[in-house]
Amino acid sequence: MTKLRAQETQPLWESLNTIIQAHQSFLITTHILPDGDGLGGEMALASYLKQIGKECVIMNVDPTPEKFSIVDPDFEIKQWTPKVLIPAVQVIFAMDMNDWKRVGSLAEPLQKLDAKMIFIDHHIADGKLKEGHIIDERISSMGEFLFQFFKYIEAEITFKMALAMYVSIFTDTNAFRHRKTTALSHAICAALVETGVNPALVTRQVHQTRSLSEVHLLGEVLKKVQVTSNGKIAWIEISQELQKKYGATSEETQGFVDYLLALKEIEVGIFFREEPTGNIAVSFRSKGNIEIYPLVKKLGGGGHTYEAGVLIRKGTLQEVIQKVLAEVEKSI
Repeated sequence: MTKLRAQETQPLWESLNTIIQAHQSFLITTHILPDGDGLGGEMALASYLKQIGKECVIMNVDPTPEKFSIVDPDFEIKQWTPKVLIPAVQVIFAMDMNDWKRVGSLAEPLQKLDAKMIFIDHHIADGKLKEGHIIDERISSMGEFLFQFFKYIEAEITFKMALAMYVSIFTDTNAFRHRKTTALSHAICAALVETGVNPALVTRQVHQTRSLSEVHLLGEVLKKVQVTSNGKIAWIEISQELQKKYGATSEETQGFVDYLLALKEIEVGIFFREEPTGNIAVSFRSKGNIEIYPLVKKLGGGGHTYEAGVLIRKGTLQEVIQKVLAEVEKSI
């Protein structure tokens, strides 16, 4: 399996290596509300670039969540604001994304730079987009892709790189529970542990650092889980009013949708969150019997076959809930 994967993925490794060798200065960014996958991928790649004498800066539009600060012990990740000067670079790597809208307000200033812009990603993308970027839909995470890349080019994997890649894989497989977790995912993590990564420490940092107010919010939300008439779809919702009541950030609610899949008869879990802008963020999870990506793509979103999301800009929270539920029930 590993040999077959190498055969199929080698052109992507070659493309990435060619870009790196041909340029000297780089900027790495990731999507809004950065997670462990994007942040871990950023740090691992940036560490390698600096290791071989390249100039590299990591810059994101949103701050690093406390639970993922473990990947950035030296505070190398900078947060962009309109007052921050973006350095002139030759290449921009956008990690864990394949749509510039996902960079938020940083997209426009980045696109004004005279730089090559490359997505490094594993979400579903159309064929045309894949031609100019580094996209492997089969992998579990950025950490899994980068580990194979570093092995292919025979790069030294430092402890900082190993920890960042482990956090990436651990996060995006949801602690090895998601369908894209493979024997290769576990083999890579075993190799990273041999480098010195402490799995218990990562688990504690990523999953056991919730605030009391966040737990109270989760409890209130889960008390109001609703199920559709066919009994296969469960959903929860969080209004702006509820978020303000508990002082919750959008990042703190990111994993709430996963709790819905613990319900025995449920096949699809949906989480609706009202943003400060009035937009509605919708997250979808499937146990694997129902593909949700086609529906989410139709709504204007993206992601994976069984895990996806969309930001809906028209309609109130209740209007969006009714619209989305109707579409999901039709699909099922």
